[in-house]
Amino acid sequence: MNKLIGIMLLLFCPVTFLSAQFDEKLKEDIRNTGYVHSPLPLDYSKSFETFGLAKKVLVSDMLCDMEDISSWSHKGIGNISQTVERSKSGKHSLRLLAPTTSPELPSWGLGLGTCLASFDVGGENWEKYNRIKFYIYPHCEGARSIYLNLYLENDGKIKVPDQYEREGYHEINLVNRQWNECFVEMSELARDKVTKISFAIETFGKERTMGDFLQFDVDDVELQVIESPEVVSGWVPAENRIIFSTTGYGVESEKSAIVRVKDHKGSFQLIDYTTNLVVYEGEIKSGDTPLGTFETIDFSDFKREGKYFIRIEKVSTQPFYINRNIWDNSAWRVLNFLFNERCGYPVPEKHGVCHSDLNGEHNGHLFTFNGGWHDAADMSQQTVQTGEIAYAVLEMANRAKEKNNTDLYLRLMEEAQWGLDFILKTRFGDGYRAQTAGTNLWTDGFIGTIDDTGRRQVKVHNGAFENFVFSAVEAYASMTIERDQMLKEHLCKVAKEDFEFALKRFEELGYNERIANGGGHAYMASQSQYMATISWAASLLYKLTKEKYYADKAAEYIKYTIKCQRTEPLKDKNKTKGFFYRDLDKKSIVHFNHQSRDQVYMQALTLLCETQPQHP
Repeated sequence: MNKLIGIMLLLFCPVTFLSAQFDEKLKEDIRNTGYVHSPLPLDYSKSFETFGLAKKVLVSDMLCDMEDISSWSHKGIGNISQTVERSKSGKHSLRLLAPTTSPELPSWGLGLGTCLASFDVGGENWEKYNRIKFYIYPHCEGARSIYLNLYLENDGKIKVPDQYEREGYHEINLVNRQWNECFVEMSELARDKVTKISFAIETFGKERTMGDFLQFDVDDVELQVIESPEVVSGWVPAENRIIFSTTGYGVESEKSAIVRVKDHKGSFQLIDYTTNLVVYEGEIKSGDTPLGTFETIDFSDFKREGKYFIRIEKVSTQPFYINRNIWDNSAWRVLNFLFNERCGYPVPEKHGVCHSDLNGEHNGHLFTFNGGWHDAADMSQQTVQTGEIAYAVLEMANRAKEKNNTDLYLRLMEEAQWGLDFILKTRFGDGYRAQTAGTNLWTDGFIGTIDDTGRRQVKVHNGAFENFVFSAVEAYASMTIERDQMLKEHLCKVAKEDFEFALKRFEELGYNERIANGGGHAYMASQSQYMATISWAASLLYKLTKEKYYADKAAEYIKYTIKCQRTEPLKDKNKTKGFFYRDLDKKSIVHFNHQSRDQVYMQALTLLCETQPQHP
């Protein structure tokens, strides 16, 4: 009888499997990667590089064809030379060669050292040019992620780089063992007195399949003038461009685009990509916004699912979907990104098990520190970030479950538990945690060498803010996990413990509990954010346990946060209000220039409304 009921449920319940995926190419890619257990393939036809190389070249002047390299100089590790092994434009190219590892940290350069090849430009004015183009041939044994850097220096009215080293650097992603046609558009980069350009190999250690050296041949460096350079500053599109949602649009959602098409006749068309028939026509409107004056189009009242593109005169967009499940595609792609960022895991086509030698010490015991997800910019690891990511993935999994998208739900739960395992692994049960390790290296796998000692050793501390965050993540995970009852119970237990560790420290030290040295980016949290985080964690624990103690804590600590909110309109034209100040002085607005946790205010207030709607 039970089997019969199960069969009937499968037949009649609206469960969405991958067959409901509307993007057939993505559907095929998801299946071919084992439901994102290897990276989704890149579609180079959609890349900015492919688009840029198709632009019309109006002027092209050779800067250096590498037949004479007397104007090139070397600095740092490795060496540079002229080679006849291969060339793109003549008989020679410039070769940069650098070792992948080093027995000691360098006095200059990034990672384990930089091999810098610089060309003396001599202070020329390049303002008539808007692009520099060149070819690079990498020959890097076993390297799966390859890039070379381009530096440009200007000594004119505006210095490049500036005092903060913010301009003039470009990292070029490359395909190994082939000529790569590369370019950098520089329409807004100061270039009135260019002193030098440089190519740089930055070495960051040896991933499992890599050889002992990195080699790059550079040739055919040209200065160009191209048609339709990209707009760098502001929101107005480049000429003859339609800015639309490349993800697509929901059936019931607003559907708009910003346009800048020369000599248009005031209307646009929506074209069915399959039939090439016009399915909708509308008017181009001009309007003022706080960001400027724009021409826009709107087709929100078109609600037929399908694949379409927008056309205005001879300008057309790339195709996009209108679908009621439009964000499922984004969920799979975000999942793909996270999978590729896994630390301590053999990511196919990317890297082997990594950072098994990163280590720290607590109470006389040595521990290792790999797992979770790498930082997006380098290979640093901060436990609180992995916790926050796990929380977001669990939220996405719950949404997929609500929509009966079983394949996506199961895969998101798997990825979330990879992060949960790391935050439990780094927990020592006394309030202390392995918190952060800063590194940009592929470490050598041996504990105690230069890549995992000194400042590169893992920082351990008892941070109240972090433990409040972890208790919230653990509580939410305990409510979400269904199949692993033991993990579910353990997460409930440690969520309560971590909340008490955090509360004890915070009640003793207050805001001064922050840890400046080795505390990671949590040090930037404001007092109002502390209080919101405590309330948020307490509300989640109340939702999990139904214990009034947590409801009272949630209501108690949100009071400070509410007092920090701007309720009176500013005297600006938009009468702005509703934002939060850092503290009761109301002098500094909550703002983050690196990591942002602004969302915790809304999370805390929303949960209070959900869990205590009758609270006075």
